[in-house]
Parts: sequence; structure tokens; C-alpha cells
Amino acid sequence: MYSRTLLLAVAGLTCTTASAAEDPIAQPGAAAATVERPARIRLFGQNGVGLTMYTNARCEDEYDEEIEASGSLSHGFKTLVGKKRPNESIGIPETEHTRNLADRDRLLANPYYAEHPLVPGQRVLLEANIASGSGWSCNRGRGIQTSFIPEPGVDYEGDMIRDFQGGSCSIAIRRVSADGGLTPVPSEPLPATCAADSGEVAPLMVMLFEPGRMQYRWAEQGAGIDELDNDDDSVEDFEEMMAEAPIAADTAICIIADDAADSSELGKALPAQLQARGVTDRVLRYRSKALETEWQLTAERPLNFALAEYYCHAVNGKR
Repeated sequence: MYSRTLLLAVAGLTCTTASAAEDPIAQPGAAAATVERPARIRLFGQNGVGLTMYTNARCEDEYDEEIEASGSLSHGFKTLVGKKRPNESIGIPETEHTRNLADRDRLLANPYYAEHPLVPGQRVLLEANIASGSGWSCNRGRGIQTSFIPEPGVDYEGDMIRDFQGGSCSIAIRRVSADGGLTPVPSEPLPATCAADSGEVAPLMVMLFEPGRMQYRWAEQGAGIDELDNDDDSVEDFEEMMAEAPIAADTAICIIADDAADSSELGKALPAQLQARGVTDRVLRYRSKALETEWQLTAERPLNFALAEYYCHAVNGKR
């Protein structure tokens, strides 16, 4: 585990009538926030193996995102014969498994791996099954599961282990060290039912500006992630949202955007809305491209709302 200082450029979304001194984050010489990067996981896939990852898995029926790392458990196994899927990396160190990936390439298996960022502290569930020409499957077709809670700045590998002769299968989670060494990570049981909400809500509203849209979450009990198209047709809806947003006296507003957000329709409307709510002194602004560069994110694995929210909460906690 390690920390990296994010030397982020402050976004130019300041109010036209406000000076930089009104925003403490924009003051010259303000210290950059130190936030440990997200966790990362490398998932191995190949033909005949169905491996699915569920992020922020709170219990069996509640999770944020379903990511098919290999094949598909819900719609049958997809055939990749004839077209080898390229590996996708975001910087996890090489290990013996990536260096010897070709050893898995038997009977048109087409092995590959894809790496994903993970929000630290949010449980991850991996579910796997296998398709065999002989009809053999894991756990009599029901598949297998394992879960773990990733730590900040830590890299992992997730892999399905198959023993056709022994008739067994399992999912291995391994911690990857900086030199490529591997340590087994014990599986933790996934709760059958979700715990009752504590009722505590962090006083933070998060906005992520992306090409064509803006995602946001209110600092309110049970609030989900909402979004607006970033065009002139949505400006009125945006102004109404800002006017009605539950922004308490201690609520900070964290805005993560790229350069194009300044001149977008919602970006141009934002300064006046912040000033109208009287919150310009509680706004945190950061460039999404700086975060993507620091965290080695790619076009296939761009900054998403979960990662932006993780960063915003970490920064707000250090103010």
C-alpha cells in the first residue's frame, strides 16, 4: 500500500463575479490533496469460462455494476474463436501468470486479461462457471462465487482455477506486489441480506462532467446517481436541480471535469448557480484528465462516477 500525491490542476469553473480568494482550493500555493489511488484487479478470461465481477456488492441482490470479464453467465457463453481479444492494462505489475499466458492457449482457448480500477472498501464479488464439451460444469452448473474487500493502492489478480481431471474448480484472488510477487487473498462470505442503512450521510455533493453528460449525487439519505445531458435543452433542468438540491450549511460540492466542461452548456451555467446558492466558498474543483493520468486510466477504463466520488470523499475528509 502506498500514497501518491495528485498534483491536480484546479478546474476553471469559477464564477465570473468571484475572485480566486473566495475559493480556498484556488488560492496560489494551496497544498495538493494526497489520496491513495484506487485498488486495481486483473481478471483472466478465455473461451469456455464465464467470469463476472460485481462491484460494491452489498449482498446477494444489491450491487453497482456487473462486468463480464469472460463469457457470460446469464446469456450463454460467447464464442471468441477466430478473433483473439487483446489484453487491457492500467498498470498492474507483470506476474508469472501474465508472462506465461500463452501456456493457457490450448484448443482455441484464446486467453487474455483485462484490468479494472476498484473503489477501496467496497466489496467485490466474482462469479464463475465453465462450459465443457463433455458437459462438465462447476458446482453442477450453479457456478461458484468468492468475494473480498479491496484496499487502497493494492493490486489484485482474479482467476478461475480448473481441474478437469479432478473434477473441481475454484476462484483464486491474489495480491500483486510491486515486484510481481503473489499472495493469496482469503475469500470473505457475501452477506445474504443487506445491512440496514446507518442513516449517516456524508455532507458532500459530487458532480462529474463527462463528454455529453453530467452525473451527480445529492448529499441526502438514499440518494442515487442522477445525470443530465450536457446540452442546451438540459440547462433549465440543471438550474432547477441546483435550486432544489439539499445543500446544507456544512455541505461541500466537489466538481470533477475536463477542460471542455468550461465551455459546455452546463459548464457555462454552473458559476451563476453556485453563486445563487451562496456556496462558492465550499466548492472543490479538480481536472478529470489529471486523475486519469495519475491513476493510469485508459479509454477502455475511463474515470467513472464511483472513482470520482471516492476521490471527492477522500479530499473532503482532508480539508
